[in-house]
Amino acid sequence: MGLRMAVKPKRTYKYGEQPIRITTVQVVAEQFGGVATAKQVDDYLRKLFPHYKDNTWLNLIANAVNSNRSYWSFNKTARRTDDVTHRHNQYDRLFKRGDIFEIYQPSVHGVWELYQDLQGKWCYRQVKSEFEEAVEAAAKLSPSERKQILEAESKTPELTVVTTRVYKRSPCVVAEVLLRANGKCQSCNRDAPFVKEDGTPFLEVHHIEWLSKGGEDSVENAIALCPNCHRQAHFGVLELVRVNSVV
Repeated sequence: MGLRMAVKPKRTYKYGEQPIRITTVQVVAEQFGGVATAKQVDDYLRKLFPHYKDNTWLNLIANAVNSNRSYWSFNKTARRTDDVTHRHNQYDRLFKRGDIFEIYQPSVHGVWELYQDLQGKWCYRQVKSEFEEAVEAAAKLSPSERKQILEAESKTPELTVVTTRVYKRSPCVVAEVLLRANGKCQSCNRDAPFVKEDGTPFLEVHHIEWLSKGGEDSVENAIALCPNCHRQAHFGVLELVRVNSVV
């Protein structure tokens, strides 16, 4: 009498036929056109599953490439989010902007990676672009090596066609904030560094909560900055106060 092979029982799930963290991503993609808040997804799941009591926010975070998600074991493996061959790439499906989750696209949101720091903590970061890496490499060359390259390379930059997405900003927000600033940086309170050809002071309008992170394109979320403060807001640490209240 031959041996009978044991049949592995089919795994059952609390909500539907797959892990709920996968279902949450599908809801964002299929029910809300690829962009949704946690509340929208939660409301939909509660209608779909009357007994639903899971934490929708955490299930979305588990899939968000730009979030701290190392609570889950499958996010404790070093990987880049553009590596579709990685066994856990299926969990790199969302990008978080403020309270909004959208379907992740490397070409739009950049490439991110999960890595372990020197203390053993799992972290996430955006992968540097090829140009940023090239600048760092160039900075490590000796002055003579850089001089040799500069003398040899063409002074006319190569033209490359790229496709990108930009936010369509309100010109009224910019105009209103600049008028309220009246020629002074609203962070350091110094005068604008120079006057433009049309006689107006040169200041740059910055969104306190970045548009890319879900911030509003509104007067109260904007501030007029001198170039130094503007660069510091993007590449350093600068605490900005909302100084432009609603009209």
